[in-house]
Amino acid sequence: MARAVVIGAGIGGSASALLLAHAGLKVTLVEKNRRLGGSCSGYQKQGFHVDIGTHMFCRGNRGPLGDVLRRTNDDGAIRFIRTRDIAELRFFEPTDRHHVQRVAVPSDLRRMPRFAVELAMALDLSITEAIRAAKLFTHILSMSDEDVERWDHRTIEEFIEPFTDHAPTIGVFGFLLGLYFILPYWEVSAGEALYCFRKMARDNALSYPLGGSIAIPETYVRLAKERGAEVRVGTGVKKILVERGRTTGVELSDGTVLPADVVVSTSSIRTTVGRLVGPEHFPADYVDRAKKIRGSYIAVQAKIGLDKKLVDAGCIVGGVGEGVDLASVGTNDMKEMFRHLTRGEVPPIVPFYCPIPTNFDPSLAPPGHQLLTVCAVAPTTDVALTSPPKVWEETMLRTIRRVVPGLDEHALFIDTFDVEFIESWIGKEFGPAVSTGQTPEQVGRRRPPVRTPICGLYLAGCNAGARGVGTELAAASAMECADRILADLGRPPRAAAPVDERRGTAAKRAMALLARSAARPLAWATRA
Repeated sequence: MARAVVIGAGIGGSASALLLAHAGLKVTLVEKNRRLGGSCSGYQKQGFHVDIGTHMFCRGNRGPLGDVLRRTNDDGAIRFIRTRDIAELRFFEPTDRHHVQRVAVPSDLRRMPRFAVELAMALDLSITEAIRAAKLFTHILSMSDEDVERWDHRTIEEFIEPFTDHAPTIGVFGFLLGLYFILPYWEVSAGEALYCFRKMARDNALSYPLGGSIAIPETYVRLAKERGAEVRVGTGVKKILVERGRTTGVELSDGTVLPADVVVSTSSIRTTVGRLVGPEHFPADYVDRAKKIRGSYIAVQAKIGLDKKLVDAGCIVGGVGEGVDLASVGTNDMKEMFRHLTRGEVPPIVPFYCPIPTNFDPSLAPPGHQLLTVCAVAPTTDVALTSPPKVWEETMLRTIRRVVPGLDEHALFIDTFDVEFIESWIGKEFGPAVSTGQTPEQVGRRRPPVRTPICGLYLAGCNAGARGVGTELAAASAMECADRILADLGRPPRAAAPVDERRGTAAKRAMALLARSAARPLAWATRA
């Protein structure tokens, strides 16, 4: 029986452990923290269950997170919950900088046409601008998969340019895509962004798991243990052992050696090559590429426990600064904002993302209470901060206070996490949210493969292979990694999961309705 060690019990590691254990390998899953889950882990406080990270799940059970379970015949083991409004855009009225304007994003596709009209009006689109924006979204939804792939190695900025030069439209669309990848839209692969946007629209399953984000890796680990996997927590990996170009096991932080034929690293490629293995074991060109891989940005975070429900939607998103927000920002303003980040300075406009887990699962807080999990983009730890860490956290909190009236009055606690904590917790050098960022040079055929030049050493998570958003990218990478390992071991290919024809038909209907919704601003504009 082949022996496998999986390093890291986040989504990529826990999914890999389950898939390999299901295939009959003797699996040991090693996690340096005392709690499973990586960024999906959590803690208890005053009756609240609080996520370490800031999460919603674009495709819920219909995407890769559910595909992992379907591969092991455990479909439905995780229950994903929806809300009436999956999100709400919040920014200020153009004529009143103190009045918060709200545009709800509905979960019911039949309400999408109204959303399209409300968004067009909130952005103050002219007839011409509304027509151009409508053409952009209808084009996205009607593209073929081959058309999307041809945009892999060009940016979203290049894709949008022929359709609109209306800065607020570009700003809002670019910001929403930036939530996927934690990168500015002029650095994001258009093919990757279009793939993810279309999948999310088709599945219409943006949701959150019952029991909190931890329910996903905990379920994977529970099912892996049922298949014989061993799980070790509170023990890090000091070294991946290599002899004559082949992995032989890992040395743990306490000196214990675990022999293994297969090792799966879910850390970044940079950390795997430079710290866990050692560059001397790799070809020079692979080491050079590992050093050049660019990660995404990261975020400062706050967890806010409230004694009263203040927000109805599943999450609130926006960007607010002094006298400017996403509804009025120009493209040069957006680029200047990210120049501030690269200089380690708090930007003049602060984009925020704030899921409300208790709106999906009220049991995550005491009755009548609410939990806000807010984050704001920040540079990784390799960037020297000009603005002190506390200033980043205070700016984020000032932003959320402006768009959630009454927050301080009803706050029971406010826990903040800086980027150094996130780097330490997730165990990736510099702490990027996505260790191999989804830029044109790092997606599709140019994305690092899950198999390394060292025999028996593989990668899974947000570091190599696959497509997708955040945790879904990690799950898709784990499936690709498991397939590669089994193929290299000479195992027969897995049987394909049965296709639900009703799901395919529903997806086609969803895409058609969304295309009509995207065209709705045109009808609204021509009636104005």
